[in-house]
Amino acid sequence: MAKRRSAQRGKPPPKCKAILLCDHTIVEAVTGKISIIGIFDNWFLPQFPRPIRPFTCFLQMTDGVGKYAVSVEVHDLQADQILAQARITEVAFPERVSKVNLMIPVPPLLLRHAGNYDFVVLADGQEIDRQQFQAVQVPGGPPHATNPPHEPEEH
Repeated sequence: MAKRRSAQRGKPPPKCKAILLCDHTIVEAVTGKISIIGIFDNWFLPQFPRPIRPFTCFLQMTDGVGKYAVSVEVHDLQADQILAQARITEVAFPERVSKVNLMIPVPPLLLRHAGNYDFVVLADGQEIDRQQFQAVQVPGGPPHATNPPHEPEEH
């Protein structure tokens, strides 16, 4: 007699359609449309260690089944450690094809060195995707060097 597969399989994790690091997001009151302002993946800093200013992560997920606890982590890849982590919210997918959009505020973080960092998204404690960003040292750089390169220099 053939063995039965376990009937108690865990539900599949949702899939990320987008992870965008940005200055901020705006949700239009009438239409519900989301504007994503100032997408970036680099921080240009004159020295380390250095705090970065707050930013937002836009996250779009799909293909979920039921409810999931969504959390995020920021990983320092060089030091192999987690810089920050937070449970964000519980999301529900009424149908498998439903999309869920989250705007996640990220507080100032202390970056200890130049290099690569990952913004990691988890659902029910399981990693579902990550977005890498880089901290670049620009010694004696312009006055706006502590901001992502997409921000205009103030005059």
